[in-house]
Amino acid sequence: MASAQNEHDERASALRVERAIVELRRGRTIDVVDSHGVAVVAAIERLHPDEMSDFVAADGSLSLVLTPERGEALGLVGHPSALEIALPGDTSLQSILRLATGMTSIGGEHVEPFRVGQADPRAAAALTLARHAQIIPALATRDPAEDPSELPRLHVSIDDIGNYPLIRGREIQRVSRARVPLTVTENCEFIVYRERFGDAEHVAIVIDAPDSTKPVPVRLHSACLTGDLLASLRCDCGDQLRGAVERIAKVGGGVVLYLAQEGRGIGLANKLRAYALQEQGLDTLQADRHLGFRADERDYAVACAMLKDLGIDRVVLLTNNPNKIAALDVCKIEVVSRMPLPAPANTHNAHYLRTKRKHAGHLAAELEGADL
Repeated sequence: MASAQNEHDERASALRVERAIVELRRGRTIDVVDSHGVAVVAAIERLHPDEMSDFVAADGSLSLVLTPERGEALGLVGHPSALEIALPGDTSLQSILRLATGMTSIGGEHVEPFRVGQADPRAAAALTLARHAQIIPALATRDPAEDPSELPRLHVSIDDIGNYPLIRGREIQRVSRARVPLTVTENCEFIVYRERFGDAEHVAIVIDAPDSTKPVPVRLHSACLTGDLLASLRCDCGDQLRGAVERIAKVGGGVVLYLAQEGRGIGLANKLRAYALQEQGLDTLQADRHLGFRADERDYAVACAMLKDLGIDRVVLLTNNPNKIAALDVCKIEVVSRMPLPAPANTHNAHYLRTKRKHAGHLAAELEGADL
């Protein structure tokens, strides 16, 4: 009975977080609660200008909550956790957006001598919701109003938010499957999985007939619209995807997991924002942090769930990324060996590839083309 109750509570908690993510994406305010109080928050990116006055405090200030990554980009040192900036209440939404996103000339943002301190823990927790929503992690926050005419808001607790990463991606369901012949092999099947919590859909591309009694060649591939579909020269994603399919077909079969994690988990819109910042001189990791994200926002729990559903627990992993090896190890998928994935380098992606090796710890691969 206790187990059933725990499962019910866990599902209810995840559902509250899912609803809170949707509310933020739609520009609505939510309440984040704990035993000490309530913080009302709204996503700056989605907030309507007419609603700004609702967040002005009695002292005439407007509180903006930012991630430590964005604070660092603004030169606000000494804030290892989320920070809160008290701005004048008449600050325009456009000015706040510039401050929150950095989508101006690099170095053009600055913080006037307003109050900067550690963010309310409830508002800080809400930044996690913004990350999951793949919107800019910057929030307007205030204490709850005592106006009885105010519309009801969705409530979510700090505990709900903290537990969500442990739940999301763990439960999946097969939605559909079909044979999809490819150029390199006609014996190929696509299986679509949907997360139990969240609306993300992922695809297992099963190539030929992998033998699960032996280590199975597997590639964990995060979706990349620009690289996979349009052969962008800014990254190596499309080359790695096609190279993985070809190599798996040559060795007799395996699986490519095509994961809905565009832009290392920040989403397509933010990836293009990061591209714009890279044009101004930042590298791929710096650009993500400049927007307030971590260097990598991906979670591979869903990949583990997909492999287990396919009956695979020992793999030869096609990757240059040690984080993927570590992620599979955590969920008891044994990485017997690694198969490096070479990718052509060019004048547009050479710095990107160098950054991944130097600053993200990517392992060596046989690189063709430009001297890296």
